[in-house]
Amino acid sequence: MRLASHEVLVVDVPLDRPWMGVAQMRHVVLRLRSDDGIEGLGWAGWFDPKLIPTLASAVDAIAAELIGADPTHIRDLMAKVGRLVNFWGPGLTRFVEAMVDVALHDLCARAAGVSVASFLGAGGVDAVAVYASQHLWRDWDLDALHSGAGSLVEAGWRALKFRIGANRLAADEVERARVVREAAGDDIAIMVDVNQGWTIARTKEVAPLLEPYRLAWLEDPIDYRDIAGYERLVGQIGIPITHGEYHFDTEPFGRIASARAADTVMIDAHHVGGIIAWMRAAAVCEVAHLPVATHLSPEIGVHLAAAAPNCRMLEYMDWSVNLFNERIELDDQGRALVPTRPGLGFTLDDDLLARRRIA
Repeated sequence: MRLASHEVLVVDVPLDRPWMGVAQMRHVVLRLRSDDGIEGLGWAGWFDPKLIPTLASAVDAIAAELIGADPTHIRDLMAKVGRLVNFWGPGLTRFVEAMVDVALHDLCARAAGVSVASFLGAGGVDAVAVYASQHLWRDWDLDALHSGAGSLVEAGWRALKFRIGANRLAADEVERARVVREAAGDDIAIMVDVNQGWTIARTKEVAPLLEPYRLAWLEDPIDYRDIAGYERLVGQIGIPITHGEYHFDTEPFGRIASARAADTVMIDAHHVGGIIAWMRAAAVCEVAHLPVATHLSPEIGVHLAAAAPNCRMLEYMDWSVNLFNERIELDDQGRALVPTRPGLGFTLDDDLLARRRIA
């Protein structure tokens, strides 16, 4: 089997519900095809379309360099991709690496007739813990938070995340937690994300006031680069600390793990450069006995969560779901079912492409 061709698409994907007033996300999609007609998909997107043409051009150029190669040699091919983008450093180039890496895994698992989770050695894992991350935003008022949290529980979610960090008064931040806990009930896990909105002092001020609402974790309270600051917070407040999603390489996870600067480490497959890099970062954390969680891209993350022994939670974000014909489903325990279809188990919605493809 050899890589015979590739195609790069740009498409606007509508959201089920607008995010911060935005109704769609522009995606770049890579289709890698083998000489026997098997296709693998990789994709990435964001709300601001300014750099989307740059990403599309870069992934097109890099994928072209792989044509004629054996796609089953994934590590060798990704080493080649790494050499090709190394001069440009981390950031957008990690998205290029991730799109190629994911497409290769999707293609090879399809060729083998197994899911990516099984391809990675998950064997027998049919469902993973998951939390709803697609609602309860920082711009939602208290009434919207209450009704939104209640609706998620009614829909079968057993864990959910809301956001704080925009209020001047600590009492107003705490009120958001109270409302979400009241709406969710006592048996639902609730997490909160600050998106780096606080200082260490602010975290120490507000966190004790949040403790009565039994938060599963406090995510990204301070600047992601301040690993020493996170080390100071872990164990000093009564809520577990989660962070890691902003790191654009695997190396920082070694520093986080060695310093035990998180209670749960969050890893983004696009930010670190794909499936191989994500599994490597998770393994580093496993050696330090630290659990990990996925970030965004649940269509990829569900396979990673199944394959990594120390992955405790899948983030479900619906920003890409309308790109595909299939969706992740929940079981009666509120867990995400791991797709058993070959590859990632998701196929592009041709009707959407026909209507909303722009390049």
